Amino acid sequence: MELSWREYSMHGHNPLLKDFISKHETRLQKLQEDAHIAQDAFDDAVKHFGESSKTMPPSVFFPVFVRFIKAYRLAEEENEQRRRQEQALMEKLEQEELQQEQEEPKSPSNRPKQRQQESLITELRRRQGGKDSRHVYEGKDGAIEDIITGTHTHAHTHTHTVV
Repeated sequence: MELSWREYSMHGHNPLLKDFISKHETRLQKLQEDAHIAQDAFDDAVKHFGESSKTMPPSVFFPVFVRFIKAYRLAEEENEQRRRQEQALMEKLEQEELQQEQEEPKSPSNRPKQRQQESLITELRRRQGGKDSRHVYEGKDGAIEDIITGTHTHAHTHTHTVV
């Protein structure tokens, strides 16, 4: 704009330059006002986060938030995927448990696999925020399951005898 003004004043009063200047001078003023408002907002934001706008340019300041938002969204997606996998595993294990309960004869060779499944179910319930914080008791008194899963925390309230 300054060059346009100089050209206009040095080379006579060219009507094309006069039209250009009058048309774009208000736009330039509006852009300058907007830039000033944006700079003030940036200074306030940088100061809010304990930085100085003189040492922290926008090209350094904003990418921090971009990286944080991307990492946060990725973490949310991973957590949701993990929750879905745990839920699917939980449903599968419960389904297998129901099928085993429906079978009358229980062979001794299936007992270690069943213990492992029960341990997994207990661990999944614990990970899901204690939705079902009860201990899994099967068999005579549940002492073996408590020992295997490490959930025996209330020794003074339950008496168990290991055979």
